[in-house]
Amino acid sequence: MRLGAIGDCLRVLPAVARLARQLPQVQIGWVVEDWAAPVVLGNPLLNRVHVLSRKALRAGPRSALREAARMHAELHEARYDVAIDFHSRLKSGLVTWGSGATKRIGFDRNASTEANHRFTNLHVSLEDQWENRVLRYLRLLTPLGIPTSYDPSNTGLWVDPVEREKAVAWYASQARPEIAVFTGTSLHRRVDRWPLINWKQALREVTGAGHRVVVFWGPSEMEAAAELVRDVGDGASLAPATSLQQMMAMLGCFRLYLGANTAALHMAWLQGVPAVVLLGGRPARTDEPLPPVPSAMLSAAGVPPSYRLSGEAAVRAIVDIPVDSVVAATLRLLQH
Repeated sequence: MRLGAIGDCLRVLPAVARLARQLPQVQIGWVVEDWAAPVVLGNPLLNRVHVLSRKALRAGPRSALREAARMHAELHEARYDVAIDFHSRLKSGLVTWGSGATKRIGFDRNASTEANHRFTNLHVSLEDQWENRVLRYLRLLTPLGIPTSYDPSNTGLWVDPVEREKAVAWYASQARPEIAVFTGTSLHRRVDRWPLINWKQALREVTGAGHRVVVFWGPSEMEAAAELVRDVGDGASLAPATSLQQMMAMLGCFRLYLGANTAALHMAWLQGVPAVVLLGGRPARTDEPLPPVPSAMLSAAGVPPSYRLSGEAAVRAIVDIPVDSVVAATLRLLQH
């Protein structure tokens, strides 16, 4: 169970892949909210996807109760023996508790939030709260006696073959540019955005070195992305509007991801694409691509913090990343 945060849903997939490989006879379902569902729908590792309507959950108490009751009945009908809560919040805890599963696995009190641990009965502890999210989620398989090591050959990421074929054709039509750029973040993480003026300077230098970039964009970001492409000039182009599955397929075509610490990063590196990430005030080990995928995690001080920064320190950690550092890391990984 992982209800949302697209990047986190993607990073749960290696645990699902490990579970499916170790216990091939089991039926695996996933509970997810509708806005994040496209990154797991159709995945052959899953026998069923249970989709919660976020709109219904937010439309008032009666609507939320009706949606919760619908999901409760759907999960009981599926008769799951085990529920694994990868989300670790109150809402996911309620869904886990109401699933009817006798074994409900989640993180302990210290590693979860919003009293989530009260809704699970098999608890996993963490020694490092900033551990890489992929490894963190794999640990939830421990109560099942399943090895929790990461297997880079089986990440669980699935791209619709039709969308992949379209993406490959599109990439060829663009003369195979090397770098996918994603500058945006979700609205609640606006503090993690590098200034547009810095992006313009960095991409001018990268394209001036003979490399070509495609700028991707998300909801409400098209105008800024178009301005960036226009001001960079030759060597930069704007990606078309995409669905989540389309973006995932397209990002897998590139030689390098350059951008923010967001879901697009995980779409890319889980397909083996090296990454230059403007990390800012977050510990690198939490979000960095795992070996063998090369990456450069950049923070203003040159060394990512050992814990998550907040306030002005978090702002400065991203805003003050030098343009030269971004350009140098990009050119270095392209050579790699």
